[in-house]
Amino acid sequence: MEWAGGKIKNLIKENNFSIVKLAEKIGVSRQTVNDWINGQVPRGNHLINLCKLFKVNPDFFFSKDYDNSISVPVHRTRRTAKVTPAMQKDALKLAGIYEVLFKNDANSSVVPVVRVHSRTDEAAKKIAGELRKRAGISQDLPPDYEQTFSLLEQLGIKVIFRYFPEKIKAYAFYTKIHGHRVVFVNNSTNIIDLIFPVLHEAVHAIRDEIQINDAFDTEEENFCNNVANNIQFPDEYVHMVYDVINGLSAGAQVNKLKIYGKTYSHALFGIAKQIKTIDPDFNLKIGGADSNFKKGFHTIGDILFAGDDPRDYVTKISKLSPLFTSVILNQIDSITNRKLGEILGIESVLDIKAVKDELIRMKKAAS
Repeated sequence: MEWAGGKIKNLIKENNFSIVKLAEKIGVSRQTVNDWINGQVPRGNHLINLCKLFKVNPDFFFSKDYDNSISVPVHRTRRTAKVTPAMQKDALKLAGIYEVLFKNDANSSVVPVVRVHSRTDEAAKKIAGELRKRAGISQDLPPDYEQTFSLLEQLGIKVIFRYFPEKIKAYAFYTKIHGHRVVFVNNSTNIIDLIFPVLHEAVHAIRDEIQINDAFDTEEENFCNNVANNIQFPDEYVHMVYDVINGLSAGAQVNKLKIYGKTYSHALFGIAKQIKTIDPDFNLKIGGADSNFKKGFHTIGDILFAGDDPRDYVTKISKLSPLFTSVILNQIDSITNRKLGEILGIESVLDIKAVKDELIRMKKAAS
């Protein structure tokens, strides 16, 4: 797949636009439009706004080798990283590894779709509350990573754990493969950093944002952020933490937030950001403390590959990603060792034959 930014020039000419006029309508600079024309892939909301303006589908802007059985991956990049043609190409290539696997699976999960008339804070909190119930989070506390992946299972979303190629600068990304809604998770991601982006991608999946008519724009992106924030940090928890730290010195506030973060598995930055929504004057400097705090937590890859025991790995993967594991089990007899290593991303980590034996044992035990 290649981004064909030159097509924007043709659309500008056909619609009697100019680069300046297009930039104004999309809400970007003239240089940004030139960057798109010269090969920079627009971020998701800008791509969809381009499509809406010119009444074309997203795949119009990609070269003919684009496979419409796999949707253009939706990225939430790390920090200020940009979505580049190389990133999109590598993401689609990665998703393509699973094309046959999902095509041959007849049991595509039914994923609920959430529609709202207005993307308000009230609507975001209502959806977040419903999703927390689905995940079995009974108390007004942040979910840990296991509860987060349990929610994706409840929503019928397959989760694939991989070490991402260097060019895919994301903690996770969402795409559809033959109708299956899939969230790819970067094994290099710290579990503290992982929860919010995975929740964000899950909200996108149930919002079905890949369709142009669903208005995937800046407002939609912010709405999905709002829902994800409210899933991770319900109001009751935010107020509880704020009541404890309010009035303390900055150093004492940071230390208290560290205790809450360690107890309930969340970043200091995340809770500080939510506190600011109830107290706009709250401006605790948290950056350095947050970075040091995260060093005390493992990456999801460290957790999955804590040892070289194939049974331990299969047990963990089936717990965190049961729907994807089920897809594999349904076809395990026809999957070669080489292909299994490829789809699990374990070629250089574990004994693939031993992992396959464990999967076959699991399938027999469930029969």
